[in-house]
Amino acid sequence: MDTRSDDTQALDVDRMQDLLDRDAIRHIQIRYSWSLDNHRWEALGEIFLPDAVADFRGEVFEGLEAIVAKCASSLEPLDGAQHMNGSHWAQVNGDEAIAGCYFIATKYIADTPGGNTHSIGGKYIDQMVRTPDGWRIAHRLLEPTFIDGNPEIEAIAQARWAARLED
Repeated sequence: MDTRSDDTQALDVDRMQDLLDRDAIRHIQIRYSWSLDNHRWEALGEIFLPDAVADFRGEVFEGLEAIVAKCASSLEPLDGAQHMNGSHWAQVNGDEAIAGCYFIATKYIADTPGGNTHSIGGKYIDQMVRTPDGWRIAHRLLEPTFIDGNPEIEAIAQARWAARLED
């Protein structure tokens, strides 16, 4: 004998959709980190809207092409990088959501005087939109909490990138 009313069943469906949405958003955030570490720039088109905006520590990049260019120029010159995230959260309101997660991103260049790594920790805060192809980031804010390690890693990476562009 089913003692639930029709209202209770509707609430169950709503709850299930909320869980599915939050899980899909979490996978977008995880895929972002995977895409960066594996230099899969084309995958960013499945993460960001074409007209997305990314604010990375006060540097604002408008449009998918600008976001991809920034990510590639920051990460390709490195000997390695690792982006780890966790403590994901999302507030879904229909076809829009505010979501975020904490992250630690470490950049590595071997044999660098002063240390081989440079890390930043903080949180991403995302404005998300549901599209026919799934959730996408419309706006990403990178809010740093700490920066540690050798800041020369950034300068060396940029010098390597500039040299690559000259070739």
